Amino acid sequence: MKALRAAPLLLLGLAAAAPAGQQIVLHGNENGAMPCAACHGAQGQGNSSIGAPALAGRQADDIVAALNLMAAGQGGNALMRRIAAALPLTQRQDVAAYFASLPAAKP
Repeated sequence: MKALRAAPLLLLGLAAAAPAGQQIVLHGNENGAMPCAACHGAQGQGNSSIGAPALAGRQADDIVAALNLMAAGQGGNALMRRIAAALPLTQRQDVAAYFASLPAAKP
């Protein structure tokens, strides 16, 4: 029962984070992280020609976990490790919430 009551709060949190995440995706941040859209696309569709995966519709927790690993110097490529390190945890969560809120790309 508690989980059912917590679900709307979780959704509200994701909805609130999405606009902040969209700003970072489209414009980068004040710490020098380049816009995610440059490689992953404004709608999170990805770009297979440069190895940027589609992020639209993915679970926010999975995106945050990947960004956390990259920020710690693990996984991803050198560019993604620098970008992830330039995003504070709250901004990683905002970006993840934004991409999770988008419809997944059709294969």
